[in-house]
Amino acid sequence: MVNPFFLESKAVNALSLFWKMVYAGFAAKINGRDGAGMLEDFIDKKKDCIGIVGRSFALSSLSMLLHESNREAAGVELKAGVLIDESGNALLDGHDFPLYADIRSMLTAHPSINMVFELSGDPAMVRELRISLPLDVTLVELPAARFFLKLHATDRLWIACKANLMQTQALFKSVVDQFPEDIIIVGTDGTILDCNKHFAERAGEPVLSMQAKNPLDYYDSLKFICPLKDGLIDVPAVALENSERMFSETDDQGKMHFYRLYVYPITEEGGDNVIQLVIICRNITERTMIEQRLQQSERMATVGELSAYIAHEIRNPLMAMGGFAKVLINDESIDPSGREKIQIILEEAQRLDRLLKSILSFVRSRDVQKKNIDINRVAADAMQLLSLGCQLQEIEVEMDLDPSCPLGVGGAEQIRQCLINLVKNSMEAMPDGGTLKISSGVNGNMVWLEVRDNGPGIANDQRAHVFDPFYSTKVNGNGLGLPMVKKIMEEFGGDVELASRLGKGTSVALLLRKAPVA
Repeated sequence: MVNPFFLESKAVNALSLFWKMVYAGFAAKINGRDGAGMLEDFIDKKKDCIGIVGRSFALSSLSMLLHESNREAAGVELKAGVLIDESGNALLDGHDFPLYADIRSMLTAHPSINMVFELSGDPAMVRELRISLPLDVTLVELPAARFFLKLHATDRLWIACKANLMQTQALFKSVVDQFPEDIIIVGTDGTILDCNKHFAERAGEPVLSMQAKNPLDYYDSLKFICPLKDGLIDVPAVALENSERMFSETDDQGKMHFYRLYVYPITEEGGDNVIQLVIICRNITERTMIEQRLQQSERMATVGELSAYIAHEIRNPLMAMGGFAKVLINDESIDPSGREKIQIILEEAQRLDRLLKSILSFVRSRDVQKKNIDINRVAADAMQLLSLGCQLQEIEVEMDLDPSCPLGVGGAEQIRQCLINLVKNSMEAMPDGGTLKISSGVNGNMVWLEVRDNGPGIANDQRAHVFDPFYSTKVNGNGLGLPMVKKIMEEFGGDVELASRLGKGTSVALLLRKAPVA
């Protein structure tokens, strides 16, 4: 009678072998370290050496299963076999593992064999093996071997599906991580399920740490296009149509950036219930700036035509008013009170005349003479004119000019006037004193002059209009200073960049093309 504990031990060994083969295929074909680590916890580390007994024509599938080199990574190794052909004759060659004439010879030559697969299904051979095999060698009969083959086929299909899924996931993740937009996925509970690398880097945190966080902490504008519940997005209540919203924010340097936020609901398969959201945030700063320039150019053209007409119509009667006022103010027959009123008329006429000159200067197109200029010299000359006014206003001036800064393409007089205009704006922003810094440098193919103050700064809603003609927050301002600066810089092929933070100050940079090296 066979000891039942002996049979149980053999069954456990056979099951251990199967899981080792599954584990080896998973680890070798997918290199899934996480899955391998879990299986290692319950797989027997003892090496199983296999011997095969049976007919050669039934060997192909099982031999492939047992003899794959990657199976050895799990401690499974096909050592040898005893095979017969269709005529019942023993085979001694024709395979890439040793063959023997009988079981005893095989076990003697390979004492490490601890498991024998019987492939013939012959009851007599099975009985003989049960009797002759040592107690430490497990017998796996043909039905069990077929069972292993079926499980192996399922294992290989699972491996192929898993590998394909992981490859698809890796490809999708790689593509999504290359996008220059922020992409996040929000789950049903309103928290972040996943995000791409770009969003994580902009948030300054690892991708994994972004999970389960509130997307409203990163995009406050979501509250305007998504329903909320308990401080989170109420995903099931989100409308089925796509939503979008434009917003702006100021960076640490005071520069304004524009973004467009897109929300795409994902519904469950075959239904209309929203289960997830895909949120994409795109930086549209460059495009927005181009659109603003085009709109401003159109406004400038319209304002220019209107201003030229008005200036022409007003200037003639204004000159007559000013001329008569000069004559009357010298008339001795007019009493002092009347002469005082005439003086007011004359001063206001002169002020209007200066305004008309500014308007005409602004709207007239000029042929600029482009020359190579030393922007450091221009800055030094301009500040020499304004240094006394800064001292009287208790404004500390810092000059940080780059001595290696190359020449720029422009006009010295026009650039000096632009710089004076910017410095006067900063002085007006600091009536009680402050710090004014003038710096220069080079960035790529552009040289720049920057005026930076520590005044009150400019609000975001005002910043969008500072270059619009006739827009001014000053009591007596005409709104032509910064538009004139921008117009001059663009005539020289340059540009103006403004950055400001409330309570921190404002900086305006004049950019000119770098002069070609002779």
